[in-house]
Amino acid sequence: MSLVEAALQVDWSFRNREFVNSYIDFLENIVSAHAFYIVPILNAIVGGFRFRHVVPAYSKVTRSVSYERHHEALQCILQLIPTGVNSLVVCLVRHMPHKRFNTAEQAAYLKNIYTISEYVPVIRRQILGLAIDQMVRIDAQIQIELDEIQEDVDIDPYDMNFDNDYMSEMSEDEEDEDNEDDDDESIDSIASLAEKNDTAKEISFMVRKLDAMMNLSFQYFTKCYENTTVDVQNDIFYAMVDIFDRVVLKTLKSRYTQFLLFYFCSLNVAVYSDHFLQHLIHHITDPLKPSVTRVAASAYISSYVARAKFLESSTIQRTILTLSSWCESYVDQNEPTMKNLDCNKHDVFYAVVQAIMYIFCFRWRDLVLDNSLDIEEDLEEDTVSEDIRHITHPETGFGSAAPRVWCLGLRNIPRLVMSRLNPLKICSPAVVRQFAKIARSTHFMYVYPILEKNREIFVSGLGMSNTLQTVQTFFPFDPYKLESSRGYIDRIYFEWIAEDDDEDDSSGDEDSEDESDEDVTHGIMSMSISPSPMNYLE
Repeated sequence: MSLVEAALQVDWSFRNREFVNSYIDFLENIVSAHAFYIVPILNAIVGGFRFRHVVPAYSKVTRSVSYERHHEALQCILQLIPTGVNSLVVCLVRHMPHKRFNTAEQAAYLKNIYTISEYVPVIRRQILGLAIDQMVRIDAQIQIELDEIQEDVDIDPYDMNFDNDYMSEMSEDEEDEDNEDDDDESIDSIASLAEKNDTAKEISFMVRKLDAMMNLSFQYFTKCYENTTVDVQNDIFYAMVDIFDRVVLKTLKSRYTQFLLFYFCSLNVAVYSDHFLQHLIHHITDPLKPSVTRVAASAYISSYVARAKFLESSTIQRTILTLSSWCESYVDQNEPTMKNLDCNKHDVFYAVVQAIMYIFCFRWRDLVLDNSLDIEEDLEEDTVSEDIRHITHPETGFGSAAPRVWCLGLRNIPRLVMSRLNPLKICSPAVVRQFAKIARSTHFMYVYPILEKNREIFVSGLGMSNTLQTVQTFFPFDPYKLESSRGYIDRIYFEWIAEDDDEDDSSGDEDSEDESDEDVTHGIMSMSISPSPMNYLE
């Protein structure tokens, strides 16, 4: 065994082709004679997929060619021992670089395991899970570190050229500290500044590696969609949804990794996007699901519908109808027995109402019925009672300048906001203020009297740290700012469109009510308060 182990230490992939052929034949002979050598051989091959910071002096080829030769050897071994795929998964996990390792290490290994999934499709799901889990770890760590600093950080995107040497990020020289001062008063400030610089530099390294990994993942998905069968595409999508549930959904510190599923849904909107929406709705409406899952799903569906440019108006309207109908049923069941407002007991309801308001702020134009056919079809399903309609007349809005006819899903909103559950008091103040402003400017609703009355109401536990409070400041699909990979998202991403400030019919009271509000654009951007690296990178 020691002789075989010594042979596996040979640095073979950088030598000439004749030596490489002989070495691969040698590996094949070993596993053919003794199959139990499959594990150490796979370990040796998989280890070759890591980034080599120092190429041997005798090297005849580049790193890229070395990687290709390791793939060649792996395929030859698996052809002889097909059951070796089980051991291969273990080896891939074992050799996954730690999240603190540099960008070249992360990117090289990720690219190579994606390549493995192309010729060993049976472990594709495990490889996707391994890759996304690694990205979530890095993504979440970035947000944790960002909470500690308030400094700008410069990012230099990685060029993905594995054949060039890569200076370790942990060994980059810091700026010389000249003009040292022995004054005791300056010692603490110098130490504090050095600590901030170290933290900012570390964050820049982590953002850089996440950017590179996201870029490689988008490339992989694009390649799969263009060059594989529908069955393979479906397998990747459903694997992504499973991984989303297991790794991403309840990781409320994740900032960018969820855009992988966002992008994949855009590749087949009719199938993938609709399935994802239904999947989130199932999470929200299933009373057997944990509260944190249901509340997080509400945050995801609101941000997804608000930001996915590829969604049709009919899909947005259908989503709003489903959410508002569930809320109305919830009010029917719980309002008669309510005594006091309880943000913990009804956290799912408040999260869903906030989702409706958030979607309305972004996509209200898609919630307007544009032609008589739409209006006629929508009114056929109209079940809104007359005693609710008279509050604000949501079918056509209020005021003299109210030509819009709204979709059916919005017509029970007056009952929701005026119910005893009082969502305008519990939901995120930033979302509520923006909803009030846009609802008035679009002549949909007028809710400022409710907001004024809510100032006098005290709710025990409101503002304390809990699931609802966390999700109120978490918008999963806030603007994507990773430089080298953002091109995949920009074209399918719905940016905020500011409403014109033409409010000729605004009364003096309305103007005074707005004195404490930001303008529309600033208000909606204040809703995007999830942790964002670009707060410190621009």
